[in-house]
Amino acid sequence: MFGNLCDQDYKQFSDIVKGLTTRYYSSMITNVKRKFADWLEQTFLKWQAEKGKRSSLLEFAEYIGYSRPLISMWLAGQRLPAQDGIKRLADLFGLEIYDVLEIPRPNPYLQKINQVFDRVSPEYQQKLAEDAEHYAEHYRKHTSKKSKKLKNTLE
Repeated sequence: MFGNLCDQDYKQFSDIVKGLTTRYYSSMITNVKRKFADWLEQTFLKWQAEKGKRSSLLEFAEYIGYSRPLISMWLAGQRLPAQDGIKRLADLFGLEIYDVLEIPRPNPYLQKINQVFDRVSPEYQQKLAEDAEHYAEHYRKHTSKKSKKLKNTLE
């Protein structure tokens, strides 16, 4: 298809694709920022209601553990939280934040392992990693056999 394109045509085509891709991702990020800003505003209002009184944005920022200017940028849809901020917000307000940001929720089993991993001796850390590889291989073989059986029954 592209064999007949001269270098200039290909460059123009490439520039068009890059422009479309950039606009697409820019639009996606803008949409996520807006959704996050709306969610954070609702969360701020719920937080005030739970406290039973109006509170300032500064008080909310202190509760979350970030600066008021950063919270203002989040609410204005100018920025998104970094990974540690997402985790902190999830710890405070629930896992819904992952849905709002359109990112996968963390695996609860992996979170448990991460919480205790540093308290385990290096020998057991290695054993845990080896066991995980063993279970993953066993699971892969087991699901592969199931797939083959299903394929054979369908034929």
